[in-house]
Amino acid sequence: MRNIYFSILFLGLAVGCNHTVFSQKTGDTKKKLDKADKYFRVRNYENALPIYLEVAKSTEIDIPINYKIGICYYESPQLSEKVKSIPYLQKVFQKDKKNYPEDLSLKLARMYHKNNQIPEAIAALESYKKGVDSYNRKLRIALENELKIYQNALAALTSPKDVTISRMDDNINSEHTEYNPVVSTDQTVMAYTVLKPNDDKLTSSQKYIEEIYVTYRNIGGKWSMPRMISINSKYNVGTAGISPDGENMLIFVGSSNNTGSIYRIKRKSSNEWSQPEPLDRGINSDYLESTASISPDGKTLFFASNRPGGYGGMDLYRAEKNKDGRWGKPENLGPVINSKHDEDAPYIHPDGKTLFFTSNGVKSMGGNDIFKTVYIGKKWQEPENMGYPINTTADDNYFTLTADGSVGYFSSDRLGGKGGQDIYYIDMPESERNIPLTLIKGRILDGVSKKPIPTRIKVVNKQTQEKIDYVYDPNPKTGNYLIIFPPGENYDMIIESEGYLPYTININVPDQNNFYELYQKIFLKPITQFGVVVGQEVEVKNAFFDTGEGDPIEPRKVNDAMLVNNDSLDLYDIMDGIIGSSDTTAFEYLLDLMYTINPIDAVDFDADNDRIESASRVYYYDETDKTKLEAKKVDGKTIYSLPTMYVTELAEAQKKSPQTNLPKVEEKVLSLKSVVYFDVDKSDLKTSYHDELEKILATLEQYEQLGIEISGYSSSDGDEQYNRELSDKRAISVLDYFNKKGVVRRRIVAKGFGASGDNKLSNKEARRVEVRLVDLNNL
Repeated sequence: MRNIYFSILFLGLAVGCNHTVFSQKTGDTKKKLDKADKYFRVRNYENALPIYLEVAKSTEIDIPINYKIGICYYESPQLSEKVKSIPYLQKVFQKDKKNYPEDLSLKLARMYHKNNQIPEAIAALESYKKGVDSYNRKLRIALENELKIYQNALAALTSPKDVTISRMDDNINSEHTEYNPVVSTDQTVMAYTVLKPNDDKLTSSQKYIEEIYVTYRNIGGKWSMPRMISINSKYNVGTAGISPDGENMLIFVGSSNNTGSIYRIKRKSSNEWSQPEPLDRGINSDYLESTASISPDGKTLFFASNRPGGYGGMDLYRAEKNKDGRWGKPENLGPVINSKHDEDAPYIHPDGKTLFFTSNGVKSMGGNDIFKTVYIGKKWQEPENMGYPINTTADDNYFTLTADGSVGYFSSDRLGGKGGQDIYYIDMPESERNIPLTLIKGRILDGVSKKPIPTRIKVVNKQTQEKIDYVYDPNPKTGNYLIIFPPGENYDMIIESEGYLPYTININVPDQNNFYELYQKIFLKPITQFGVVVGQEVEVKNAFFDTGEGDPIEPRKVNDAMLVNNDSLDLYDIMDGIIGSSDTTAFEYLLDLMYTINPIDAVDFDADNDRIESASRVYYYDETDKTKLEAKKVDGKTIYSLPTMYVTELAEAQKKSPQTNLPKVEEKVLSLKSVVYFDVDKSDLKTSYHDELEKILATLEQYEQLGIEISGYSSSDGDEQYNRELSDKRAISVLDYFNKKGVVRRRIVAKGFGASGDNKLSNKEARRVEVRLVDLNNL
């Protein structure tokens, strides 16, 4: 039987039953207490507890009964019940601890720990340690290790990770124990083990039995009602692992001597699985093999066993498949992974190098914790505790992670569950995701003509300021560019497009676990006023999904593209070779290849879904107070760029309705208007209008969200072109006045309209410029 059962530690229970409460109670109450004490003496706490509680409801109980109630709760298999022992044992400890077993403070410490009262747990444990004889070295070492676990818990609880843990639906979790979920790569199949009371005493004398249940995820994302897999075994069975496609499952099958082995079953239909076949002798032994996981290529098996020759209880092993299809001799993963405690439940991720497992060693927070290690440079790195709230002071184990690194599944008996262990899932934080490669396919276009703009791109690591290789400038014919990013870093993409100031787009590449592609389009537009370029607009659209194959193409290119997409070719090696040989033809072929398997033309960047993000930003060149150029150093050269554009954050902000904490603008303020008249064929602003325009200026200074709209007109005398140019000049003269007063271009909307077209106006009224206040948020 595996480590699913709760161990019971008895450090001595020498408490008499003839307490003073008996002399104080008579009749029915004494009979109840006698009956409860009989149960208590034979450690039948389950039947003793309700009787003690019934007595406690009707009369005041003394210290001995408090102790017995506390012990009954303490010995409960359910953590939510165990921690109910705290107030009872606490009362005994405070009132009469000298007359009770010495381990009273140790029990209190352990319950405080499980209830996340870590400072109290440490104090109670220190109290117990004081009474331990100095020559009892084995016990003192055990207590020091326990203290380390408490200290681990205190550190983790005070520095929680920003993750969300969710318990799976009630159709999966129940009042029984559900644990060891194994999930296919695409999250369509999940199997798990259920431990529950044995209702069929005819086939087995076991009080509890383990069974395997399987559930399937439907199109709507809901898991179907689980169904038990019928396994022909008179012993316990449980999940051990599953293949990436969900078609093959590794299961645990128990035996008569409380050991067990790993077997394989195959899916025959949606609800039918084959009968189990044992793995090779050598993987299975005469000892306990509890859990296993096979690498994505099917060539490496990781499993847990307590066979002799290990470092502790359960150890983790690996075995390689031979050419004949059989498993080779297992090798222990070594002391970096294994300890003198128990390591179990290995799960090798589809990336082939990230291993998750559980351990109850001194690096845990308490009970079993989930750990992670990565295989780098032909050795396993020091395992890392996944931290709180993934791990708790309860048992947290049997972790499995989806191929894209986004969702983790595990089981836990933490407080707040339905009963025993429950199955939980977690939306993994970005920092916990690994990716071997991120490929950006992009295109830079003129925002009006949609034609490519000659451009050069440089990328630097934002933290180290190192230049990133594998950046391939846009094709002058298509505007397409290609960038290969190393994982898990933050990058600045500095872009120099002809006719525009250099601009920077931030790219945050998360840690992911598979080949990842980002499609991107960048549109550039000049911002002009009266023929003068006063700024530029940068619009970025990102699409975070693959689109599948495009139009039919030649067979060789299809094959090559699929190899690249399946990561069968090393893109870094390919690019290095092309660059080294200066093979322009090869480079153009590969660049074209990148766009073949998932062409950017097939992406709907205007789709309304959460996989598309779109953001735009307008930069005005005269706003030296707002738009300071940033110095970007690349390869010893300095590029002066417009401020960095953080697309994701900006896109989220622009999705929402404009929100401002600025003062509310009253209607009478917005109705403020000024009219400036000009002489015939003149565009010079008369000084007599300065005072009136100063009123507009004063209001602008009061309300930051306001701008001014300047509309120039002329009389109908002369031809249309002349009138248009004259109206422009008049509007510009007013614009220049505000410019020189410090009003930046982004707060000015100005345009000449030529002849007013209103025949009712006099020539004087037609030769005018209107100035009115506008709310920039509403434009």
